[in-house]
Amino acid sequence: MLKFTLIPEGYFSEDQAAELLSKVAVLEKTDSVKSLELPCYKAVLLYAGDDADARRLAEMLAAAAALDRYNKVVVHLGDDVVDIVLAAGEKLLLCNSFPAADAVTAQYFLFAALRQFQINPEVSTVYFFGEADEAVKGDLFRHFASVEAL
Repeated sequence: MLKFTLIPEGYFSEDQAAELLSKVAVLEKTDSVKSLELPCYKAVLLYAGDDADARRLAEMLAAAAALDRYNKVVVHLGDDVVDIVLAAGEKLLLCNSFPAADAVTAQYFLFAALRQFQINPEVSTVYFFGEADEAVKGDLFRHFASVEAL
């Protein structure tokens, strides 16, 4: 699973990247800490792990920022992880990955995140980033105003 954190641009220092990431994730000696700029949220994504996973997360954040809705719910279902981005207006509320071996676990984390930030799914659209199983979309359609693909 990708180890990552978001740092406001003004607090980012390339020299301290590993130290900053180590405050939120356990880094191995073999981990290489890299960064991606996120101008849409004036932040930097610090990460250790697969570059493709980090790029996908950055693209999810950019996609959320570009949505013209107030409540922004963007989800990616991986083989063993669910990535969730929540935003309200221009404010990023959550960008996190959770271990999810199945769709039920992924849905649990999604609804827990919505509840934590008091986002009502009945008036919100969930946007899937990438492919999602039709059965999962059908399950979520019962709870959300709409389910769409990005």
